[in-house]
Amino acid sequence: MKTEVMKVFDTYTEALSRGDFDTVFKTLSDHVVWHMGGESSLSGTIKGKQALGERFAEFAKRSNGTFSVITNWAADNDCFVAASVVSRAERGTDTLNNPGIDLFKIENGKIREVWTFSEYQSAEDKFWE
Repeated sequence: MKTEVMKVFDTYTEALSRGDFDTVFKTLSDHVVWHMGGESSLSGTIKGKQALGERFAEFAKRSNGTFSVITNWAADNDCFVAASVVSRAERGTDTLNNPGIDLFKIENGKIREVWTFSEYQSAEDKFWE
């Protein structure tokens, strides 16, 4: 039987894979804090749904709508979900296909905080500049 945090995570990741951002944002706390790893202009800590929506829009804009995140597997422990992911995007002739780990903190049925970790962070930073 799935835990409550896995149900929230599954709703989030399934909606993300379909590009259903209305449902994605329903899984997020209004005061979500998103820690985007790296050193690019898109890296850093984003606070709140509106700011996160603007950041997601910038990823879409810079990749001509090709940016996606594929979840390979996920596991939960207490209020945390760790997910093995692959970030993919195209930008001109450049492609991004970067594995990583995302860590979600889920409380009261909402995603409260997220940390992203890329296996090839310098390549990802270069791609988004």
